[in-house]
Amino acid sequence: MLSVNNIYKTFNHRIVLENITFSQDKGETLVFMGKNGVGKTTLFRIIAGLMSYNKGSIFLNGNNLLNNRPINRKRLFYLGHAPGMYYAFSAFENLKLAMKLRGLDSEDSFIYDVLDQFQLSEQKNDPIGIYSEGMLQRLKFVLAELIDWDLLLIDEPFSSLDAYGKKIVNEKINNWKSQDKTISIILHDENTAKNFADRILNIRSGILENN
Repeated sequence: MLSVNNIYKTFNHRIVLENITFSQDKGETLVFMGKNGVGKTTLFRIIAGLMSYNKGSIFLNGNNLLNNRPINRKRLFYLGHAPGMYYAFSAFENLKLAMKLRGLDSEDSFIYDVLDQFQLSEQKNDPIGIYSEGMLQRLKFVLAELIDWDLLLIDEPFSSLDAYGKKIVNEKINNWKSQDKTISIILHDENTAKNFADRILNIRSGILENN
């Protein structure tokens, strides 16, 4: 399903990723671990087409993700640190726009139901610029639930969440896993990683270990 081959990336002549190679099967959950600054987020951003690279290749379902054809990345969704939404728009407006940009349409009631699952229905018409970091984190997962994807990349899913938010997100990820969805996650907690992962891949100093 996903094939990453010899990805090499430098910043200011410093090697950040060196010949990163791995594959991921459909329905498999990979967890990427490593200290801050070793290149985990950089790798995810390259796969998502948000960052340039020096050399290598990435294929999803046989399609080259690095040839600048957006249609090849349509079935991939990246949840990064930033919400990637418009702060002046309400949660509902952002979700409707994001779905429209992906060629999706849905009944408003369905969007309301998913917002309610993440305890955001009461704030659905508020501009997200007034949301807390935890609320923004949950809103990203609302969008991931609404759209259709073959591969989901999640960078630190529990960031800024309180105990209840962590419970909601934990249940959602496990629900996706039960549906044989394909997920890659960046985590720092080893126990959480073992709970989710079919395989754990460690990055140290830009080099992938335990592949």
